Amino acid sequence: MSQASAAGELDLERLTGHRLGPYLSFNPVSRVQVWQWCSAMGDRNPLYLDDAFRAGTEFDRVVAPPAMMQMWTMRDVNMAYAPGSTDARPYQIFDTLAEAGFPANVAVSYDITFHRYLQEGDRARHYTTVAAISDLKQTGLGDGHFVTERVEYLDQTDAPFAEALITYFQYRAATTSQPAKGGSSPESSDRAGPTHTDQPWQSDFTDIGYDTINAGDSLPELVIPITHRLIVSGAIATQDFIDVHHNAPAARAAGMPDIFMNILTTCGLSARYLSDWAGPGSRLEKLSFKLLAPNTPGDTMTLQGKVSGKQQAGGKSQVSVDFAGRNSLGFHVTGAATLALKT
Repeated sequence: MSQASAAGELDLERLTGHRLGPYLSFNPVSRVQVWQWCSAMGDRNPLYLDDAFRAGTEFDRVVAPPAMMQMWTMRDVNMAYAPGSTDARPYQIFDTLAEAGFPANVAVSYDITFHRYLQEGDRARHYTTVAAISDLKQTGLGDGHFVTERVEYLDQTDAPFAEALITYFQYRAATTSQPAKGGSSPESSDRAGPTHTDQPWQSDFTDIGYDTINAGDSLPELVIPITHRLIVSGAIATQDFIDVHHNAPAARAAGMPDIFMNILTTCGLSARYLSDWAGPGSRLEKLSFKLLAPNTPGDTMTLQGKVSGKQQAGGKSQVSVDFAGRNSLGFHVTGAATLALKT
């Protein structure tokens, strides 16, 4: 029996719709972990670690960047969850697909709502539900299945601080290890993306005024060199110890030309870009994006953005932004975000 037909005969639907958890954090939110994250992402937003700046805000302790939401309950380097977590296997679907001949895995999209920012001393936990599994798909990376999970992130009082839909691609790598130019596998983008702007990037951490921006305004570009150091330090800071992010032979076996940036680092860099532009008084409320061409060492990613709209409702001044990050292959990431501006 071929690997494709074996996967086709799997009863994948039986693995969907089950809410599993809780999966606990090894440690409470701490200054050290926030510092490690900010160091890896190049994020100097004073809200997070500057005690003097934070005294004028609604926070009284170190603040965790919102994009850290998944990191707190990740497995350790031995692939074990924190003590007290459920014994249920949240990724049994991936093990099942691997046994059927689809051993490689990449995360391909996030759709996140942030309810509040965590502070030092908070403890995170999450519950997860496999929401959907696609039929067999053929992509530039290889043949496989898209798996979407719905994740609820809660604090120590069981109050939600974030929720997300996360989609992965579990696949059998194609024979070529060079992604197609202009947007790789596993999906191509239907988002046009922002256009080039000559505005210089300035991280002066000045809050953007609601009345000073309009739909169609371009954000300055942020150019980020993609180095081994960035990819590996990002994986460590995000508690992602999957070998394709630090081991070149493992990455090539997965159909990639080299180690590649994980989705959590892309999330952190995107959130940094948006919050640096909007200012430390802004609050990231929604972030959704899709990964396309991989970020690999020696390349450069240019982040661009455009204001897509703004509104005042419920006592908030909100701005919507479309953003994208391009490398030499095309789009690495395309997405959209909503931020509440300082009023």
